[in-house]
Amino acid sequence: MEDALDQLPKVVMGAVRLLLRPLARLMIRHGITLPAIVELLKQVMVDVAIHDFPVEGKRTTDSRISVLTGVHRKDVKRFREMGFRPNDVPKRVSLGMQLVNAWLTQPGWQDAEGHPLILPRQSASDGRDFDSLANQISSDVRPRAVLDELLRLGVVEERNGLVRLVVEAFVPSESEAEKLYYFEQSGYAHLMAAVRNLEGRQPPFFDRVVQYRRIPAAALPEIRALLERQGMELLQAINRRASEAADDEAPDAHFLAVGLYYYDEPARDEEA
Repeated sequence: MEDALDQLPKVVMGAVRLLLRPLARLMIRHGITLPAIVELLKQVMVDVAIHDFPVEGKRTTDSRISVLTGVHRKDVKRFREMGFRPNDVPKRVSLGMQLVNAWLTQPGWQDAEGHPLILPRQSASDGRDFDSLANQISSDVRPRAVLDELLRLGVVEERNGLVRLVVEAFVPSESEAEKLYYFEQSGYAHLMAAVRNLEGRQPPFFDRVVQYRRIPAAALPEIRALLERQGMELLQAINRRASEAADDEAPDAHFLAVGLYYYDEPARDEEA
C-alpha cells in the first residue's frame, strides 16, 4: 500500500488530504464510518468516470471504468444497474428559498433603495402583503404555515401585524437538513470551479482568495463585518440580475453559483 501511495502525485495527494479533513469531521460527527464512505466513494468515482471521461465513438465498458477508477468490475456493474440518483432538495428549503428570493428580486417587493419591504401580514390594499407573496410562490401551502416555518428558522420577524425579513438571504438557523443542502451546493460549486481551473479551463473561472497566516484576533470582527456588508451587497446585485435573466425554456441553460466566503481558525505552528 505504501508503494502505491508513493507512486501517486504527492502534491495532489497533499491537497486531497487537506480537503478531506472537514469532510472527515462532518462524517465522524454524524456517525459515518469508513466502510460506508468507501462504498459511497466507489459509486461517485464510477459515476464521474461514466459521465466525465467518455471515449468519443466508443462505448464506456465496465472494464474501462474499472481501469480508470480501481473499482472492481463487479461493483461497477452493480452501480450501473442501481443508477445514480441526485440528492433531493428539502421541501422547506425549496419553498423558503423561493419566497425570500422573490422578496429580494421580483419587482414591487422592494423599496426605492432596493431593500425588501416590510409587509403587512395580509389584506394590504395594494396587494403587497405576506400572504400574497406566499400564495405567489405556492398555493398548496397555507401562508400561515410558511410564515411559522420562517419564524422558526429566524428568517423573518412578525410584530404588530407586520412581517420583516431579518436576513437578506435564506440562511436556516436551526434545521441541519437545510444547512446541509447549502453546504453541498456551495462546496460543490467552489471545488468544481477550482478543479476545472487546475485542468486548464479557458477562460478560467473566477476564484480568488485573500490569505494571511498571522492576523491578531482583535482585527477579525472588523474584517468579517466588511465582508458581510460589501459581500452581501454584491451577491444581492448578482441575485437580482440572475433572477431577471432566468429562463426555464432556455435551450442552453446552465447551473450558476457565485459565492464569497470567510473563515478563520487559530494558526498552527507550521504556518508561522
